[in-house]
Amino acid sequence: MRRAIEWTEKPGGDEPPVLYRVSLFAGKVSWQRKRKDAEEWETPKILPASAWNSLLEEMEKRYHRRRARHEDVLLVRSVASRSPKLP
Repeated sequence: MRRAIEWTEKPGGDEPPVLYRVSLFAGKVSWQRKRKDAEEWETPKILPASAWNSLLEEMEKRYHRRRARHEDVLLVRSVASRSPKLP
């Protein structure tokens, strides 16, 4: 099994950072999200557009460094274009 893709987004103001974890397996993109002050991961149904953009950027970087397969990049692009997004 491949390693999950993880990153942290730091919202403005007094809000704590949000950790994202994405797994690609069997043609599916599985998301998990956790606020820095929370103890458990949650599985969001709808994500902000910034999270999808961060995932696309990370997949492109990994592909250029030969750490991601081309099929995975195409999968993420396809799912990102079809998925509903929060503003």
